[in-house]
Amino acid sequence: MWRDPSRGNQNFQVRYTMSEGWGDPIQINRRPGSKMSFSKYEKEQLTESIGILTVAFTLALSDGLAPVMSRPEILFNTLPLAFGAVMTGFLLHELAHKWMAQQYGCWAEYRGNRNGLLFALLMSSFGFLLAAPGAVMVSGRITERQNGIIAAVGPISNIIIALIAFPIYIFTVGLESPVSLIGELARFIVIINLILGGFNMIPIQPLDGSKIIVWSKYAYFGIIAAIFAVANLYWTISPLS
Repeated sequence: MWRDPSRGNQNFQVRYTMSEGWGDPIQINRRPGSKMSFSKYEKEQLTESIGILTVAFTLALSDGLAPVMSRPEILFNTLPLAFGAVMTGFLLHELAHKWMAQQYGCWAEYRGNRNGLLFALLMSSFGFLLAAPGAVMVSGRITERQNGIIAAVGPISNIIIALIAFPIYIFTVGLESPVSLIGELARFIVIINLILGGFNMIPIQPLDGSKIIVWSKYAYFGIIAAIFAVANLYWTISPLS
């Protein structure tokens, strides 16, 4: 196990073990060659997770497989929303974890949970979604504080994305198509990122909240407060709320 000499007080070893269905183990025997570097296997894992999650979200937003089979045209409305949710609420959230871990000298790679993805796909065919698609696996020697920060950047990214999408929604709502479609997509991105950010703050392993609250209760409740503040802003200002 290597140690980054540029970092002080690195006395807390992190090695997130994986269970059945989580793909190949992470490579803990070498340092990442550059910041935000991706292995070929990791790219395959991300592509698979994005594809399956997009299909699952699309089916869930379409009320299940049966309506899609009878009216395939509804995919034109639900597919863009699903893709937007996956690329922001899921992908950027996971990349935030990866980026932060690599700043602390850790080896960090995303691994999909094949069982969780297939379960999500199955549930979405009935019109609702429960998903445990995967996570960024981290290995290295860091402090408890650094481990908490690595976890915190995930839900923080969801908050930032919601704040960016919110004014886009406000300025495009009520306009004619195709601009109105952009507004609807922005609205959905706000909602889904607040939901996913809030869900990940539940202080139960392996969710982000369980690591953040161990590091700092102030940080934990601060992020919770920020999520509620943005949600309240949405419900107060949104023309459709």
